[in-house]
Amino acid sequence: MTDLDVQAAHHRFAVECFNGTWDLLDKEDRSDDDTAEMIHMAHASLWHWRHSEHGDPQHFAVGTWQLSRVYALAGRPEEARRYGEGSLMLCRRHELAPFYLAYAYEALARAAAVAGDQAERQRQVEAATAVVKRIEDESNRQALLDDLATI
Repeated sequence: MTDLDVQAAHHRFAVECFNGTWDLLDKEDRSDDDTAEMIHMAHASLWHWRHSEHGDPQHFAVGTWQLSRVYALAGRPEEARRYGEGSLMLCRRHELAPFYLAYAYEALARAAAVAGDQAERQRQVEAATAVVKRIEDESNRQALLDDLATI
């Protein structure tokens, strides 16, 4: 393979794994095998973004957020919190848009809920809600509020 082919492959697999993870996140009757596949695909997506010339801090923050969501749905709060914290760190370090910052807090709220820590869940929901006011796009703002309502 040429370097160009490798870069195209990284980009393609980053996107395909991300979208495939979403398909499993949305699946209502997810099996244990589906959950394992979802976790592996989320990790693969982030790995490919990190090796793609198209990967940037925004992709890394979103990929890390997706890992947090995957682990929360898998009932693994420690990993969900760790990846939520990673997403928050990337958002802060690279001063990403409020949409991404709010979703990092959403991830931490979801992780806390899975861990049974309602005080921390509430603290993170409040942090996300404070940031949501700065999201300019109404559909993005509503998507975040809808996701917060599911925690």
